[in-house]
Amino acid sequence: MIDLHLHTHHSDGTWSPAELVEHAVKIGMKHIAISDHDTVNGIEEGLEAARGRIEIIPAIELNTIFQDQSGARHDVHILGYFIDKDNQELAAAIAKQKAARAEHVLDCIKLVTDSGVPITLEDVQECAGMGAIGKAHLTEAIVRAGGAPDLTTAYEKFMVRGSQFYADRKSISPFEAVAAIRSAGGIASIAHPGKEKHVIPLIEALKEVGLGGVEAYHRVHSLPLLRQYLRFANKHKMLVTGGSDCHGPYQEFESMMGSISVPPELLKELRRAHLKD
Repeated sequence: MIDLHLHTHHSDGTWSPAELVEHAVKIGMKHIAISDHDTVNGIEEGLEAARGRIEIIPAIELNTIFQDQSGARHDVHILGYFIDKDNQELAAAIAKQKAARAEHVLDCIKLVTDSGVPITLEDVQECAGMGAIGKAHLTEAIVRAGGAPDLTTAYEKFMVRGSQFYADRKSISPFEAVAAIRSAGGIASIAHPGKEKHVIPLIEALKEVGLGGVEAYHRVHSLPLLRQYLRFANKHKMLVTGGSDCHGPYQEFESMMGSISVPPELLKELRRAHLKD
């Protein structure tokens, strides 16, 4: 009945907000968060489509880069819930992300083209449609151009850090993301934190600047990892969030909306924390 991590075609999903809402209603969802990457453009459309049939929680997922003490760079995603989508500080962070994304896309296209796979910005934008360009659209353009037999191969060859064709992305830090979400009146939660060594110290540092939650319930988390984060959140008095990270139906894959069982009390606690703020 609850899914707090969903994407539309305004970022890298395949559904419009209206289509996402209709599917959610169809399968009996009651509370969903539209949490597109680095944009809030789908929230109003989702609210209009819902027409009171389902709760739409205004949210966002900010893609950030964290550089640890060794100099290694890590992708860290920060979710924001119950945000004021018109907040100026959040808008500034989104604008910075948009500029960084555009620069990164051009860098990626150059590296791919230099490798002998002829793709253009127009090719990639065609794959993205009206949404912001992301890795999924770059990999699709590579496959269409004959640079790889399938999306998985294209991703592993061109989009994985360490590849000779990989381009580093300039982005805001997770600390900036938490600050922007807090400025917008939202609750910040680290998305699908995983099990890399830098994660726990980073969460502890982010908590000091306002990170409120940990996305423990996620499809990439094993049961032991889920339990680890539940214990961690309880120990550190942090909220727990969760969702399917559904991007809509994509080629041979069916929608994953609602595939992660999120306990209702988690949303109650999230809402309570927001109202308290």
